[in-house]
Amino acid sequence: MTIPTHTVFGQPIALSDRRVAVIGLARTGLACVRFLVRRGAQVIGADAKPIDQLADSAHEVTSLGAEVVPEFRELEQLDSPDLLVVSPGVPCNHPALVQARAAGIEVIGEIELAYRFCPTPMIAISGTNGKGTTTMMTGLMLEAAGIGNVVAGNIGLPLISQIDRARHADVVVAEVSSFQLETVVHFRPWIAVLLNITPDHLDRHADLGEYAAAKLRLFQNQTADDYSILCTDDSTVAALQEQLSATVLAVSTDSAVSAGRLEDNHLIIDAGCGPQRLLSRDEMPVSGEHNITNALAAGLAASLCGASSEQIAQGLRSFEPAAHLLQEVTCVEGVRFIDDSKATNTAAAIADLSTLGGPLLVIAGGQGKEADFSQFGRHLAHWCRFVCLIGESGPAIEAAIGDDVDTRRAASMQEAVEECYRRAEPGDTVVLLPGCASFDMFEDQTHRGEQFTRIVREIAQREAKPGV
Repeated sequence: MTIPTHTVFGQPIALSDRRVAVIGLARTGLACVRFLVRRGAQVIGADAKPIDQLADSAHEVTSLGAEVVPEFRELEQLDSPDLLVVSPGVPCNHPALVQARAAGIEVIGEIELAYRFCPTPMIAISGTNGKGTTTMMTGLMLEAAGIGNVVAGNIGLPLISQIDRARHADVVVAEVSSFQLETVVHFRPWIAVLLNITPDHLDRHADLGEYAAAKLRLFQNQTADDYSILCTDDSTVAALQEQLSATVLAVSTDSAVSAGRLEDNHLIIDAGCGPQRLLSRDEMPVSGEHNITNALAAGLAASLCGASSEQIAQGLRSFEPAAHLLQEVTCVEGVRFIDDSKATNTAAAIADLSTLGGPLLVIAGGQGKEADFSQFGRHLAHWCRFVCLIGESGPAIEAAIGDDVDTRRAASMQEAVEECYRRAEPGDTVVLLPGCASFDMFEDQTHRGEQFTRIVREIAQREAKPGV
């Protein structure tokens, strides 16, 4: 199949000499500043943090010839911008953004900016859980087929930073979050994949309905010439089928007629040219029912791009889990340590608990995002023999677990890891499985996982030197 170009945006924004404000100066914001400066815009980088907390970010912005506005609160601090580009971490109802829209100033996010300059069609992948895994799987399948691709987005590499690379690719594969989708306008992926919708980010979205509505924006500009891949074992996703304009391809491990399905324990896809067998469940490089769904969705997307079943299977076999995603750190005195810091919500954590089995010693907790921990607590009680709780949500998770499992609260990751190791016996598994965001104690989920890994390796070194 030839990859069509009808979804490429034909009217990039004129940036030369326009005054453009970038709101939020973390990784994505800085990538936007670099892109805009290169294209001749007069750039202002604004952030709510005071100047002493911006340090390296502020230095880079000024070294690029752009302005820095620290302690950003109101639109008037930007001195009449023509355009606002918003980082994903900045909520849409920020007072300055409300003021800007009322004044007729266009407000867009990084993913929309990138789309308007992206020279190739896009596969956009979203969902509460599994979108990073599915994005990586898709890229590997395309690579095995010799189809030039760029993998970027919420996966950790801002899409805007890869626009020049995309000129030499056939397709862009982008992981897209609900925060990014809040600010899309013309964004139109040729293939849009939605894996699941479970309660998450309820500290930002008013309720599950508002969160689902943000995810639905993934499809808002698609037409019958495009494709929507929906994982319909999720009831919320399944309910969207009748609302979409694109050609819908369903993925389900429970249905024998879905475009992506299981037959005789084998992964089967049919993107319209007849069924193709990929590999058996036992050949999957990662365990868990959710990863079968991820692989089927990725396989359908790759098939639409022209990859054969053999090439798709080859790419899938080469997949390795991302860092901090059910990643084995080491084994110390017969105790296995696993870093699953990327389990940042309860649905992801519950799925991974089922994959790991038990009994486990788990470190859980963090920034709760207004989550309901009742189901997470029941699963922890079922699979664990000890749970060490960290962060602001620790008390709520402890209450949800009840009295069936021994629990303890820890003030730091060091204390939590040491306590789990003290209680562990040879053959046990200690898992960092937060079920929560990380920002109450750490810079992000990567920093949390790195801290866990560092402490575990220090214990391993200590145990390797008796008496030290």
